[in-house]
Amino acid sequence: MSAATIGPQALRLFEYASSRSDWTVRSACEQLDTTVGEIERARSELIGLGLLIESPDGGAQGGEPATKATAPEAALLRLLTAEEEAASRLTEQIRRTREQIDAMREVFLPLHTARSNGLSGEVVTSPEKIARVLSDTADIATSEILSMHPGPVMAPEMLAEGLRRDVQVLNRGVAMRSIHLRPMTRIIHSMTHLQELQNAGAQVRIATIVPFRFILVDRVQALVPALHTNSSKAMMVLRGEAVTALLVKVFEMCWASAAPLEAAEPGQDSGLSSQQLWVLRLMSTGRKDEAIARELGVSVRTLRRVMADLMARLGVESRFQAGITAARLGLLD
Repeated sequence: MSAATIGPQALRLFEYASSRSDWTVRSACEQLDTTVGEIERARSELIGLGLLIESPDGGAQGGEPATKATAPEAALLRLLTAEEEAASRLTEQIRRTREQIDAMREVFLPLHTARSNGLSGEVVTSPEKIARVLSDTADIATSEILSMHPGPVMAPEMLAEGLRRDVQVLNRGVAMRSIHLRPMTRIIHSMTHLQELQNAGAQVRIATIVPFRFILVDRVQALVPALHTNSSKAMMVLRGEAVTALLVKVFEMCWASAAPLEAAEPGQDSGLSSQQLWVLRLMSTGRKDEAIARELGVSVRTLRRVMADLMARLGVESRFQAGITAARLGLLD
């Protein structure tokens, strides 16, 4: 044991105690020219390290417990043994906790599956509740999450929060496949997000068209758009084998036609916002202003301001010219 592992006063006391089996605190104070308090602190430190052993017979010298120095090798062995015993206790505690979790899963997972056998739906509209549903979805996943993501490219902080949640799921051994629109690869922060998601273990593919957004957990519960409501952002939680089986088929068709995420550096920013890029894509489908505004969740007046600014940036005067320019620049790929 090196001097760096114990204090200098404790080291001096150990050297002194090693040379005299009948030492006392008083004799140590005189020999080492120090105070009783310092000797007591050094003595306690050495006892804690196992370098001093109090006599088992409780013998005392000068009214104080007899303490003898021990070999450093023996003290190290005792410390190692104590650490091994602590590790063994922790391992046993983890084993018991795992058994409890497995027992709870055996009880509750059949209930979850049984609940999913009948078709049911719950509409969620507020962003806060949708975020809570997404968090719950990540918590209940045990084997697989399938997802498709159309819509505008989200802000960096929203993508970062989603990545944090996805990485936690992947670290639990849950498989994850996701399909994203190609504009995600044309903006630096979103392309970086996809690469980080793939590096964490998810399978990521890129598509030109994604029919609608959905997240499917363990093939028993899905989060899909609530198209029957007046809110463009409302989502619906679906449970039921019939509908989830259909969603799996839709996903597999989109997956087969999508391309793997290229192992390339993030693309250059087009200079357009994610909203403007999405407006371009919707315009290219021939949708009317009212339909585009509803898809974006904005008013028609706001949409027309966005379109006017978009045409100014592209240097065009009509929607037709905007479509031609966007296609030439590769913004619709």
